[in-house]
Amino acid sequence: MPVANGIEMSSIIVNNATNQTQSSPSSTNNKKHANGKRPSLHNTNPLIVNSKQYVEPPDGGWGWVIVVAVWFDNMLVIGMLKSLGVLFPAFRSYFQESAGAISWINSISLSMRATAAPLSAALSNKYGERKVVALGGVLVVIGLIMSVYATSPYYLYGSLGCVTGVGFAFASLPALTMIGRYFKVRRSLANGLSRSGGAATFFLAPLLQLLVTNYGWQGCLLIVAGLELHLIACALLFRPLRLKEELQFEPTTTLKNHRDSQMQPHTFHDEFTESDGFKPGLVAHRAISDRQKLKMMQQEVEKRVQQYGVTESLIVDHFPQIEPVYQPKQKSTLDFSLLLNPKWAVITLNLVLTQFGYSITLVHTVARAKLLGIGEYESAMLLSFVGLSEVVAQLSSGAFADRQYIKRIHLHKIYIGVMAIATACSLLCNSFLTMAIYCVIFGCGSGSWQGNILPLTVDTLGVRTLRSAYGFCLFFSGVCGQLIGPPIAGMMFDATQSYMYSFILATICFFIASFVLWLEIPAAKFVRRKEEKARKNSTVVSNDEDYDILMQEISGLA
Repeated sequence: MPVANGIEMSSIIVNNATNQTQSSPSSTNNKKHANGKRPSLHNTNPLIVNSKQYVEPPDGGWGWVIVVAVWFDNMLVIGMLKSLGVLFPAFRSYFQESAGAISWINSISLSMRATAAPLSAALSNKYGERKVVALGGVLVVIGLIMSVYATSPYYLYGSLGCVTGVGFAFASLPALTMIGRYFKVRRSLANGLSRSGGAATFFLAPLLQLLVTNYGWQGCLLIVAGLELHLIACALLFRPLRLKEELQFEPTTTLKNHRDSQMQPHTFHDEFTESDGFKPGLVAHRAISDRQKLKMMQQEVEKRVQQYGVTESLIVDHFPQIEPVYQPKQKSTLDFSLLLNPKWAVITLNLVLTQFGYSITLVHTVARAKLLGIGEYESAMLLSFVGLSEVVAQLSSGAFADRQYIKRIHLHKIYIGVMAIATACSLLCNSFLTMAIYCVIFGCGSGSWQGNILPLTVDTLGVRTLRSAYGFCLFFSGVCGQLIGPPIAGMMFDATQSYMYSFILATICFFIASFVLWLEIPAAKFVRRKEEKARKNSTVVSNDEDYDILMQEISGLA
């Protein structure tokens, strides 16, 4: 078995009839599996801790049910948010208010979905995704029913904007993070499949228009409330999953339990079958005749312990007679330490800049087309081209990213670069055909970018902090990107009577966002040095008794 400096040593297996390590309360039934490997944090075998099973992301099985559930969740949240604009003409006609006053309804709903994301993450950390998504579904339904009795748009700011918006936040974020927890190898594909539900605008918008025509906007909202009840059904499918990444190795407890078990009275038997896996007394799995090698191994283990402390890999690889003990990592309701993590800052700044430019282009593409003299119907079709391209891109790019030919962070740079180049070239567009080509290319870039946000966040910050990290990312991207971007572009149009400068601003944001991702390299090095320094300060063995236990296991072979 390789030790620190590449010295090849035989595995040491020390067994005794009654000297088997007792299962601790925090680690039970973690015996060797059929593949001969003891369950650990670094193999696929499940770990039993405190009578609860911790596993690796299954990458399939029930995970595909999760994908279907998240698809419907995205349809009922993102797809519905995009489709509610169908009601705005009816609102204007009924309340006799300006377009600006009515447009605030959707703006508030979108912004609440973003600003309530950290709260959604905190509740998910405490109560789990299933309960939070169900609560979100209830709030959405309550907000829609309240809106039926609206007498002014200001009433709708509270009911359809705030209540329903918070409900959308609770129903959306936890569902998206479930993909990150259930998938690892196929994470990009699963995320792309589930996010394609947000493109349900293609049939939801005509459906809402039909409902408004036949039942009025009040009847339409009641029927939509009935549809949104399916969010609760989606929540019931979100089976909780405990991941091994949420565990940490306890070296002191591990060695203490082993020492206590060694002190128990021994009862020796005369015969043992080969299937027992041990023989009386101390036995070497492979005979070590050269005591010099034994001495060298002792020196190498001593060096490794002094440098890194008693690590899980040291115990699992070199001392299989010692059963490692694990405990769940202390989980905070909301991990505010992420705000000081430079890797999180890079990912969030990238998302804010990209969302800023994306919101400008998406909101003003139709208006810009009309200004170019393109017909109203043809102008509206441009968004359909963007939406269809995004769906295709999410599915194809997800399957490609999972093959890992290129790192996801480099793919992210490429996707945003495509959006930047397409937007820059759109400044030369002056016809429906050229604008349609721009929308298709832009949609391919934006769809791939959207499908890669969650997998990239997991790759950079890990699954354990995904809820908090993604919640904070959505908060800042929603407030600084979605909420501020379109109004700034609108003010630029008011000042210049041209959308050229708005699209130039979006192009600049895309290029800067792509460049920002290069800062992840120094950020990762900084975090790695900080973690290594903290580990050296905390894991160097200060208890001579713990060190002596390991040395006794080796010297017992002499």
